[in-house]
Amino acid sequence: MKTKFFYFFFTSALIIFVLGAVFSVKKFLRRPAAPTVAMTAVSVKGAVVLAEKSDLEIIKKTVKEKKYLESETLLKDFLKAKHSKEEKYEARFTLGYVYLSLGQWKRAFTEFKLVASASPPHKRSPDATYMAAEIFDRKFSDRAKALKYYKKYVRMWPHGRLARRALKKIGEK
Repeated sequence: MKTKFFYFFFTSALIIFVLGAVFSVKKFLRRPAAPTVAMTAVSVKGAVVLAEKSDLEIIKKTVKEKKYLESETLLKDFLKAKHSKEEKYEARFTLGYVYLSLGQWKRAFTEFKLVASASPPHKRSPDATYMAAEIFDRKFSDRAKALKYYKKYVRMWPHGRLARRALKKIGEK
């Protein structure tokens, strides 16, 4: 009698274990992927500290390495995923830079325009506004539209790091 009870208990426990494993695997497979975080060793006063790098920082590294086509693909995928507004505007600005490096002026302008018109302004909005003006001025030879963006820069960020350049551009008629 004890052996039958033992086999029944053992079999029941095994079935519960297998079902639990199956359900947890299904639950894991349905979960959206978490953002990847790379670990980098950083030396701080002789001690080695592990620093986390986000997806965007990893993508920016490929931009610095001038892998523009790879960066473009990674940034487009990044923008499709769920991220904060702050990260998305940063990714759009970086994508604008990538398009600029690839000579795709219209696409670069589109990305810079999106960041420039961010409400509330993003930390990259001043640079994006100035870059949009430069693209109109230098690549599209449309002085009127370029002046619109230079004036917007001076109006919104009168003490910005590119304000003097924008004022100079406005003065050059």
